[in-house]
Amino acid sequence: MKALRTAIAGLVILGLSTSAFAGDLASSITQAAQQQEKGPKHGSKALVAAGGGLFVGGMAVGLYAFINNKNGEFAEFGEANAVNKKLGAAALFTAFGGGVLMYLGRDRSPRLPSVSLGPGQVKVSKQVSW
Repeated sequence: MKALRTAIAGLVILGLSTSAFAGDLASSITQAAQQQEKGPKHGSKALVAAGGGLFVGGMAVGLYAFINNKNGEFAEFGEANAVNKKLGAAALFTAFGGGVLMYLGRDRSPRLPSVSLGPGQVKVSKQVSW
């Protein structure tokens, strides 16, 4: 146990000591600022469409696999063993993947409201479109 604590402490010290070799902080900050100035990322409609298809298909198959039992019309003992758990889990995982694709394909352009100030007034306008 003492050797494990010594090894962990040594790794922490080594990790903290090598941070000095990371490079110039000012140059990395300016590089990040230049990348931000290039403009917002726009989404991909193909990713959103493919993700939507995977999400809807995965949810439909998952619900069918979990709800459709082979015990007949009425609920009875052993109902949980009569559903297809592997197919349902795979379908829900596919639906999750579709949701991730929809998230990655969305438009990331800023949609901040426009605020105008005048003597004795404040105007806020926001464009909503879909």
